[in-house]
Amino acid sequence: MGGRFWYQEKQGDIRLGYEEDGTCKMSVDVYPSMGFKTAGLRYKENWLQPYQPDWSGLLGIEDFGNTVLFPTPNRVRDGVFTFRGRRVEMKKKGVLQSQHGLAKNASWKVSDLRVSRQDVSVTAAFHICPGDENYAAFPYSSCLTMTYCLEKDRLICRYCVKNTDDLPMPFGIGLHPWFLLPRNPERVSLCVPAEYCYETTPDLLPTGKMIDVGEKAGSDLNVFCPVRELDLDTVYLTRGRDMRIRYEDRGYQLTISQSPEFMAGVVFTAFNRGMENTGFEAFCVESQTCCTDAINMHEKGFPCSGLMILEPGEEKAGYVSYTLTAK
Repeated sequence: MGGRFWYQEKQGDIRLGYEEDGTCKMSVDVYPSMGFKTAGLRYKENWLQPYQPDWSGLLGIEDFGNTVLFPTPNRVRDGVFTFRGRRVEMKKKGVLQSQHGLAKNASWKVSDLRVSRQDVSVTAAFHICPGDENYAAFPYSSCLTMTYCLEKDRLICRYCVKNTDDLPMPFGIGLHPWFLLPRNPERVSLCVPAEYCYETTPDLLPTGKMIDVGEKAGSDLNVFCPVRELDLDTVYLTRGRDMRIRYEDRGYQLTISQSPEFMAGVVFTAFNRGMENTGFEAFCVESQTCCTDAINMHEKGFPCSGLMILEPGEEKAGYVSYTLTAK
């Protein structure tokens, strides 16, 4: 029978898939009404990410899934930033948005859904415009377009940000995927290439110092380490290098590749940092273009903030991809 790509729509949600000889080889779910996040990545009949319906309770939370972090990935100190003398309180519906930006809790508009012999894809846009609630929290007119493209063994997440404002716009972007922790005794390991990680305060805000990973116990992931042995909520200076999750007993690995502007990688082992109380187990390996609190750190002269600035009318495009290969 060979292979074919397909998509399904149900109550506004979209599933992209690829099957061979009548068996689903790879699929992913997309949620346009919940920040255009994805979840439920499936490969060779194995769920790699939280999925419906078993994880419905958590997937209904806006921050849970593979969330799009824009225009301020991770945390912003007290939900307030200052850029070139302009102080902004990131208030949306009267609430300070101090974590993960504004796109996560917005409804995106799908503009394209297509299938071919090589792939299946869906595109949607998130706008920040004068007069809307997002502009009140981030007063820079802009548009973020995302395309999710599923191939035979890969999910590519492409973005394009355009500054439609009259002023230079500071921003960052990231993806925050959750991955299932396979049950014991199945083995899974992680490799994150980085010489340094960011020193943080107890509330996980950067101090402006970098730490050699070799000098911080349990933080060196330059060689594959068993995920169950990790206890991290750490931002690494990866400088766009690939991060890898190896499924030892399944015989394959997932490689997270990104365009060069994704200079930071975040590892969060939620399964032993409170999540164990929920009865679920998962961890995060995130791609981000900047460090936590990047706008404020940039204004303080921190050279590793990773903040991007678009001039009026300027665009920036890039990608994050998740590729499955034999290890």
